[in-house]
Amino acid sequence: MAEASVTLERLKKALEALTNSIPGEVFTVADAEEVLGLSKRSVSFILKGLADKGLIVRTGRGTYSIHGKPIPMLDVETLPETSRTLHEALSSEGILFALSCLDILSGFTHLAIRRFPNFLWVEGGSEDWAMEVASKVGFTPIREPTSTQLPVALEFTADANPVIIRKTSIFYATKGGLARVERALVDLHYEVTRERYPLDGGELMRIFYYALTTISIDFPKLLRYSGMRHLRHEIKWILWQLKGKAEIPNAYLEPKPKPNKFVHRLPNIDEALRR
Repeated sequence: MAEASVTLERLKKALEALTNSIPGEVFTVADAEEVLGLSKRSVSFILKGLADKGLIVRTGRGTYSIHGKPIPMLDVETLPETSRTLHEALSSEGILFALSCLDILSGFTHLAIRRFPNFLWVEGGSEDWAMEVASKVGFTPIREPTSTQLPVALEFTADANPVIIRKTSIFYATKGGLARVERALVDLHYEVTRERYPLDGGELMRIFYYALTTISIDFPKLLRYSGMRHLRHEIKWILWQLKGKAEIPNAYLEPKPKPNKFVHRLPNIDEALRR
């Protein structure tokens, strides 16, 4: 089937078949191939046509949504005030950095969080520079704290603006000094489950729930970054916990993962939402 032959009538029939046959709103190209019974090339033309006409929304590489959720925008203006201050100071110095964790995800917590440690990735070798810049604009930098050091460090910064600084060589899923939501979710998961960030596991699960149910998530990007951090199994376990509550393609749920010692400590989503 040539691309030019995909008429509006054909697109509407394809959309009807997808809507009636796919259990959730989010689906993959493979899901569409199975429903439509066409070649991958033909399905690609149909999906492109549907997306071009606004009948479906592309949510990631090879994933689509029939009723699109908003795509999160990386925008400094949407950051909390302290995060904007830190971002402006670091940007003016030319430091390679990325804000993450609650700097990006504070809008997905149901708690009235008035104060939280900012979280900053910086390029390895520029940690001292970043600490100096942060100090000049009123922050108290905490460099690479361990789980045992963090409570003490936070206690000593009770009257200041603490910022946790960690080094990295991986700036995947970042832009303009901001982590994408997918990266921020993985970062927050690691920091909380390793007790390196002062947030409880129940709130971590709620943040995943609110993010996945209100915005469009790029699942391939989420899992690729989690793979880079050797957390893919743990993130898939959280996705499995959200099965039936958030629109997640089955391709990203199978096979069912077994919990390791870190995710075993987290409450299940029903328990987390009751808190």
